[in-house]
Amino acid sequence: MKKKGIIFTVLTILVLAGCSSRPPMIGGVPGEEDSSVVGLYQLRSLDPIQISLLGIPEEKQIDTVIDEKGNLSLPYIDEPVKASGLTTSELERKIQKIYTDGQIYRNITVNVLTSAKSYYMEGEVSRPQEYPLTRRITLLQAIAAASGYTDFANKKNVTITRDGQIIKVNARDIEKHPEWDIPIEAGDRINVHRSMF
Repeated sequence: MKKKGIIFTVLTILVLAGCSSRPPMIGGVPGEEDSSVVGLYQLRSLDPIQISLLGIPEEKQIDTVIDEKGNLSLPYIDEPVKASGLTTSELERKIQKIYTDGQIYRNITVNVLTSAKSYYMEGEVSRPQEYPLTRRITLLQAIAAASGYTDFANKKNVTITRDGQIIKVNARDIEKHPEWDIPIEAGDRINVHRSMF
């Protein structure tokens, strides 16, 4: 019964987290994740991006924001382009294919850049500070990047504040079950609380 309770708690945390990417599977089939995007940042709604259209007569640099539905509007393309859930490289290839398949341009080079993302480490970690989110990382990887716990850390009491919501995590359980680890998102504030003992 205790094991079922732990699994329910972790599943609840993952649902509350509202992760844009697929949460880690508990007891899932290995290899279902697309290995091409593991470790890379996936674009989300409201991300600001810069798109350069090169190798065409009227080269353009477009500064835009992915809308709330995860789409982009681009010149000469009637339908919105789905961008959320893609890496910048995947979006580059997608835009290029739309322009060439639609015979809008015969040859075009597309470059996509996104603004630097950050998350914040607080509390009982060796290096509490702001960190750039340049790739897809998990909670335990973020703690490791902050040089791990201090001697006073309570691994059972870690919180992630995301979009005004507080997610409570028992990092000790996640260390025993790495498949339960939680992906970190831009703007997350991770607080490792102090042990009372």
